[in-house]
Amino acid sequence: MLPALLGASVLTGCSGTGEGACTLIGMDSQVSLVWRPSDFGAVDAATLRFCANEVCEERKSGDPGDPVAGLDIPLPDTDGPDHVRLRLSVDSIDGKEIVTDATVVTLEEQHPNGEGCDPTAWTAAVRAEPAGLTDPKGLPLP
Repeated sequence: MLPALLGASVLTGCSGTGEGACTLIGMDSQVSLVWRPSDFGAVDAATLRFCANEVCEERKSGDPGDPVAGLDIPLPDTDGPDHVRLRLSVDSIDGKEIVTDATVVTLEEQHPNGEGCDPTAWTAAVRAEPAGLTDPKGLPLP
C-alpha cells in the first residue's frame, strides 16, 4: 500500500509538506475559438477558418446537437502579454461567405498549477457567432 501512496504523491506533485506543492497540470500558450454549432445551421453546414497572426486552422461547424465546439491555435514562441491579430471567416457548405471579422487580443498570463509553479502559459479566447467575433463569457470552453 505504501508504494502506491508514494506513487500517487509523485504523480500529483505533492511535496508532502502541504506548503509550496505544485500539481502537474500541463498548459500551452494558445488562442482558442469557441462556438455553438447550432449558430451555423445543420451538421457541418459551415467551415470556420480562424487565424492567429499568420497561423490558420480550419474546422467544420459540427453537430447542432452539441452545445459547444472549438479549436485552438498554439503559440509556441509566446513569452509575455503579446497582442495577437485574429481573423475569422465562416463559409457555408456551398462556398458563400457567412461571416468575416478581425480583432486584436492581448494574451493573459495563466498558472494552471498556481503562482510560482510551472508552466506559465499565455492565452486568449474568443467566440464565433453569425455576427462575428465576441467575448466567450457564458459559453463553456471545450
